[in-house]
Amino acid sequence: MISPRSNPRNIALLRPLFTGLGYFTAALITLRMVDGINSIAIIWPASGLLLAVLLLRKNSSAYPHVLSAGLGSLAANVIDNGALAISAGYTAANMFEPLAIAWILKVKLARRLSFSSPQHLMWFSVAALLGCACSATIANTVTAAASAEFWFSWFSTDLLGILIVTPLLMVAHRAFRNRGIVTVPSKVIEATAIFALIGTVSWVTFYHLDATMLFLQMFVVLTAASRLGPLGAAGGILVIACVGGLSFDIWTPTQTSFGTNLRGKSLYFQFYLLTLFAASLPIAALLAERDRILARLGEEKRLLQLAEDNADLGHWWLDVDTQTIRWSRGVFTIFGLEEGIPPPLEAAIDAYHPDDRHVVTDHIEKAIEDRQGFEFRARIIRPDGQVRYVRSRGELDHQSDRDRVGLFGIVQDVTQQVTHEFAIIEARKRAEEAAFTAKVLAETDQLTQIPNRRRVTEDLTRAVTTSKSEGNPVSVALFDIDYFKRVNDTFGHQAGDDVLKRVAKTTTAAVRVGDVVGRFGGEEFIIVLPNTNSGTAMVIAERVRVAIEDVANTPAVTISVGVAELTHMESVESLLQRADQALYKAKREGRNTLRLAA
Repeated sequence: MISPRSNPRNIALLRPLFTGLGYFTAALITLRMVDGINSIAIIWPASGLLLAVLLLRKNSSAYPHVLSAGLGSLAANVIDNGALAISAGYTAANMFEPLAIAWILKVKLARRLSFSSPQHLMWFSVAALLGCACSATIANTVTAAASAEFWFSWFSTDLLGILIVTPLLMVAHRAFRNRGIVTVPSKVIEATAIFALIGTVSWVTFYHLDATMLFLQMFVVLTAASRLGPLGAAGGILVIACVGGLSFDIWTPTQTSFGTNLRGKSLYFQFYLLTLFAASLPIAALLAERDRILARLGEEKRLLQLAEDNADLGHWWLDVDTQTIRWSRGVFTIFGLEEGIPPPLEAAIDAYHPDDRHVVTDHIEKAIEDRQGFEFRARIIRPDGQVRYVRSRGELDHQSDRDRVGLFGIVQDVTQQVTHEFAIIEARKRAEEAAFTAKVLAETDQLTQIPNRRRVTEDLTRAVTTSKSEGNPVSVALFDIDYFKRVNDTFGHQAGDDVLKRVAKTTTAAVRVGDVVGRFGGEEFIIVLPNTNSGTAMVIAERVRVAIEDVANTPAVTISVGVAELTHMESVESLLQRADQALYKAKREGRNTLRLAA
């Protein structure tokens, strides 16, 4: 069973009550410290407390806090002056003030208020001025002692409460939630020492010196701002306000602009605190913004180095005028050097392969001369002798504010990529060679090593197509070996294979360059004769017949040949059919002869 004390919903309901109790306590203490005759307070911290709560809470949960704070304000004012109507008017002014300021900041700022942003600090100050002015006007209309002096007293008191207490509470709250300086022991000790120093200097200034030594307080407040940021500035001013508020009875400022009585001292002190705020908090915001930017740059640099390390990448910058270069850590790693001072430009170029140095210098010179980007790939030689491939690209960097021209670029180790490229090229080359070999094997007769039927048919088809488009003649000679079956039966198949190879070799030697000799199947061969008419084809066929007949090998063989010339609009199939008919005619008429197709 969950107890009410540990129930998150019950805790959420109690928070507005804490806000109201805090507002009541701060308001009542401030009112009790006010001089009964002059009715002037130095600072109204209650408004700063409520505004901090509104800015830290979401809109949906802010109104219970306003209602609770309103009840606390009404109770404190009634206890102080006993007038319910005037107390209600004061409460309305006090509640309108933080609500108006919070609304202005919500409209003008895209994100939650940050006192480390100069822009946010400016809008916070403007909103505080407007909100406090409206609050002072409302209070001045309901009070019996309405006057310009009352209006200014209300305005300055509330303004100090807003400007000092709100930043102090918000910065402390966020630092605690983000485990900032509030939770770091060394920072706590430093903050305590700084605030103690501010209190000591304030006590010495107010109790033992005079207003001419107030610059000492400015010095310690600025020290707090530089070390602790907005928290130090707001906290330091609050310490000065507390110490100064307790010393009115003995502190005698050397001024007469606001009067020398207690009221004049109060107004003078408020003016002094506002001036101190205007000087210290913006400086603290600028310093905090600087630290934030430096931290962001440091983080971006760390991430950049991490990215460069994982990508084998580095960046460099060359000052064209002085010829000096800057390298990132990644460049040192790529070049195989210890991180430190980059080598001179000449030595950096010498790190490249001798055959590639001109590539580097040419691109750099052209980039400077033409004011354009560049990209190249080259080889570097590391101190250990290892050769690496790098890719460098960049562009001209003209810093007009410094009147300097430089080259900015990146360098990347692409050795692995180049190795893969070479492997792909080699694999492609082997594949092409294998494909060519396979193609040759597919188109070559394995016994005679001359084109087979498919290949020679393709050659004939191309010759016929060319003949029809250009008007050139084309002929074919189809022949087979006479009585080849008798050779196989008498001398064996091995002798028959030798005869086929001998016929192929003899025929190839007897034809012209450009003529194609192929095995058409079995003991049948074909000769494709591009740009050849029937007369010339008969001469070549006769030369082949004689060459085969004259071979003095055993067994001796002869051939019968049929020749045909392509006619107009004839197909490849028709041409071959006519040549085949002429072949059979030669065989019928005695063999070892040739005939021309009709």
